Amino acid sequence: MKANRISLLHSLFSIINENDENDSNYVLAHYFLNHYHELDQLNIYEVAVECFVSRASIRRFCKSIGYENFLGLKHEFSTYDDRYQSYMKHAKKENFRQSLTNEINEMIKELDRRMNTREVYNIAKQIKDSRHTVFLTTGTSAGFVKEFQQSMIFNKKMIYLVSELYSDNELLLNLSEDDFLITISNTGTFAYASFPLISESKSQKTLITLRRDPIFNEWYDKVYHLSAEDKSKSDINVYGKYGVSYMLDVIYSEYTKNFNN
Repeated sequence: MKANRISLLHSLFSIINENDENDSNYVLAHYFLNHYHELDQLNIYEVAVECFVSRASIRRFCKSIGYENFLGLKHEFSTYDDRYQSYMKHAKKENFRQSLTNEINEMIKELDRRMNTREVYNIAKQIKDSRHTVFLTTGTSAGFVKEFQQSMIFNKKMIYLVSELYSDNELLLNLSEDDFLITISNTGTFAYASFPLISESKSQKTLITLRRDPIFNEWYDKVYHLSAEDKSKSDINVYGKYGVSYMLDVIYSEYTKNFNN
């Protein structure tokens, strides 16, 4: 699975959120979202007619979000429906509210223990000392990084985020040994998919994940696990949804206390 495919929903919603509804890209993104469940069955001729755009416009749209053409987008979608199943199963849990509350409380206790170490200071210092600090992630985690990015500007530190259109990204391609690259991949899927993009990078590379795979220790200089157990195969869990936000808040506090001049 390619990194760009993982970011498809994120890319489509970004277009919806940031463009005028009369824009052709907005029209196409809106159409694809409304037909997401049958995206792999769509016909480019029908899409062109229903969206009042040319087939060339559809091809340009697909290229703009990381696919060679419309067929490429359809082909990758046909092997990817696990997010739908996960979201449905998660929402249908019995005693959902109480279960969620208990899970969050247990997660906070564990993260409080796991982050009560010198490593938090080391991450904050590496951010301070690096020429560029770049987060590479997708989906929900990108939203948490954006908040961290905005708050860090009060410390006069620019943070960069790459959360879509990963291929041929100039920022990623130009990272040096003076830069710090942090990949966030809760389940590990994005870490596998994005490895070809960062494998030749000379930057200092860190991974934050729930997946415990020894190969990550070969790919990254540092690997930080959000939990002592491998929870990557669980359905949507609180570590993936709330743990990253908690972790970034702790790092922000550590940076502010030690490096805000």
